[in-house]
Amino acid sequence: MTSRILTRRLAERDPAGDAPQEVREIPIGVRRAAAWSWRILLIVALLALVVWSLSQVMTLVIPVLVAILLASLLSPLVKLLSTHSFLGRGASAGIALIGLILVIAGMLTLAGRQLFSQYQDIADKAVDGFNTVANWVTGTMGIDTPTINSWLDQLLGELQKNSGTIISGAVSGVSTVGNVVTGVVICLFTLFFLLSGGASIWRWTVGLLPPAARVPTHEAFRRGWKALSAYMRTQVLVAAVDATGIGLGMVFLGLGSYAIPVWLIVFVFSFVPLVGAIVSGAIAVLLVLVLKSWVLALVMVGIVVAVQQIEGNVLQPFLMGKAVELHPLAVFLGVATGTIIAGIPGALFSIPLLAFVNATMLYLTGRDPSTELGTDDAATQGFAPVRRTPHRV
Repeated sequence: MTSRILTRRLAERDPAGDAPQEVREIPIGVRRAAAWSWRILLIVALLALVVWSLSQVMTLVIPVLVAILLASLLSPLVKLLSTHSFLGRGASAGIALIGLILVIAGMLTLAGRQLFSQYQDIADKAVDGFNTVANWVTGTMGIDTPTINSWLDQLLGELQKNSGTIISGAVSGVSTVGNVVTGVVICLFTLFFLLSGGASIWRWTVGLLPPAARVPTHEAFRRGWKALSAYMRTQVLVAAVDATGIGLGMVFLGLGSYAIPVWLIVFVFSFVPLVGAIVSGAIAVLLVLVLKSWVLALVMVGIVVAVQQIEGNVLQPFLMGKAVELHPLAVFLGVATGTIIAGIPGALFSIPLLAFVNATMLYLTGRDPSTELGTDDAATQGFAPVRRTPHRV
């Protein structure tokens, strides 16, 4: 008995005890590293294949992901309507969807109307600003007008040489508009069915898994969905605060007629972490620079920096930190990785994906991030395997 125990312990320490001599001479740490390495390479190759496959159908994938994010935001409203009114789940989902469409259409219409009404003023002041810069360059830097004209002629020549590329780019832009329309339709249809029957879709999906994996998968998904919903609600609040602060800055600088378009731009760009705030702030500053002066543009820079500091030091730690429980370094690296892999869509979806994966993995590793959710007993009974009784002849 003692010799068997000793042999088993030796085998556990060195699993290659019965292997050839050249294998046993390799240190066990190297053998374990090699065993992990080929498995990790296989997983990375599988993930790369999945990412490549999804990239081939981005017109379908992006609208579905947007629909999932919107469903996590609107699900509480649908649940409230279906629970505290005479409306069914489908009717509640329809009302929420129509309300979302009306809000977005109203914001775009109002912002577009104000921009178009002020278009001539922006164009005239942009031309005046360009002439002012040209006069400053000729007067201060000693560059004469013929030199500038020759530069412009060269620019026009390059444009004419690349006219074919420009036309093909315009054609691709038309096709992009068609893809956007298609994506909007896919997103709306997907969103409606997720709001009206998302639970049944999920139960069907989990039912495809082995019986032992159904309950843990469902409970992990509930934690991930809670984190995703909290992220969306918090992000909407943070984006609204950012947009309101910068919009009030436009009113303060005497550009109240542009406050709503700037509010909409800042609100939309705020959903792209880190990068969106910089881009939207730069747009607001450039608008003030064109329409007013460089002094007021510097004042706008101060307003943008102040708003972003309030967001980064007050709103993000207290609201977003509790919602997704992600370290700022994880947010930065996640956005950078998403941007490298999938560009702007990758930057947009990286943090929601990290929030979802973080919550699910915490639960699967035994650290429940949402103990208040408890266990879904109804789902546990529903996911139980069906026992078939044998037919008697």
